[in-house]
Order: sequence, then structure tokens, then C-alpha cells
Amino acid sequence: MLKAPPHPPRPGQLGGVTILVALMMLVLLTIAAVGMSRNSFRQVVTSGFTRQGTEARNVSDSGLEWAIFWIDQQNSPAATGNAQQLVNLQATMLQNVLDAGVAMNPITGGLYTPGGALQAGMTLPSPAGTTEGFTLGLTKMGKLPMTNFSQGIGQGAFAPGSGMQSQVSAAPDLWAVRADAQVIQGNVTFVHGSEAWISTPVIQ
Repeated sequence: MLKAPPHPPRPGQLGGVTILVALMMLVLLTIAAVGMSRNSFRQVVTSGFTRQGTEARNVSDSGLEWAIFWIDQQNSPAATGNAQQLVNLQATMLQNVLDAGVAMNPITGGLYTPGGALQAGMTLPSPAGTTEGFTLGLTKMGKLPMTNFSQGIGQGAFAPGSGMQSQVSAAPDLWAVRADAQVIQGNVTFVHGSEAWISTPVIQ
């Protein structure tokens, strides 16, 4: 028995298939667009965090440089304000043997606790809506170890390299300086801490 040839699809059936394929493509394109936009948003947020983190590191480095400059006895006579408080704390710690190995806050005069609130005068110029500043901790680490080269400046300084008798009292003082930066933007605070060990020459 012979079968009749299949009838060609009617125009209405072809239109239904086209709409279905178009809808599937539209859904796939929408999903891809949403995924790309979320990825782009994450990259923007990550970039902002990286920038603020870098700014916090720069602020902590600025705090270190500020402290290192003012505890140098050649610069300390010109100190005023917070710098004068740092110089006064340094002089007090040199006089008091019990202060060795203890981190002190030059602004409050008490023990130093990292992450404390920023003190007046320890903030830096910053864009609107942002607060940048640092807190400092100063620790007296004792005298620099004896070595075979000259240390210090001026008459009576520790200079075994030139044949001078070793004088512990004339050896440079060793300090640990810590700066903890805070960059506050809205409800988010970025922090970074930097520490350096330096010696100050004995000037006689």
C-alpha cells in the first residue's frame, strides 16, 4: 500500500519554532550579560580596595618618616606641637631605664596600643569624605651592639675603628618606631602598619 507524502509544515508552525529559538537565545544572552556585569562590578570593588590599601601603606610610611626625622637629635631643636611631644618622650625614655622595651605613645604619653583612635594633628590632608592619619609607637631598644667601625658623631663618640677606647655610654641608641595608618572612607577603615629600627647618633 502506498503512503501519501508528508505534508510540508504550514507557515504558522515555522513561526512558532522561530519564536522559541529566539527566546532561548535571548535568555542565554541575558544570562551572559548579567554574569559579565557582576564580574565587572567585582573588579571595580577590588580595584577600589587595592587603591585604598596602597594609600594606607603610604600613610604609614609617612608616619615612619615623620618620626624618624624628629627623633634625630640634629632636627629636634626645631620641633613644635606633636613633634615636640615626640622629642620630649624620647628624652624621658633616655633618662628612664625602665622604659626600655616598652612601646610608648608620644601624643598621649602612655603605653602604645596599635589600632587606637587617631589623635588631633596626626591626620593628613585627604579628599572629602575620607580621613587619613597615623598613630605612633616608640620603643627604646637599648644601645647599638659593639662593632668594628665608628658610630656616632662628635668628640667622645663611640669610634673603635679609629683606635678609641670602646665607650658603651657613647654608643648610638637603638629605637623601634611603629606607625599604624588608618584610611577611613564611610563605614570602611583600611589599616596598615609599618615598623623600622633606627639608631640615633650620640652628639657630644
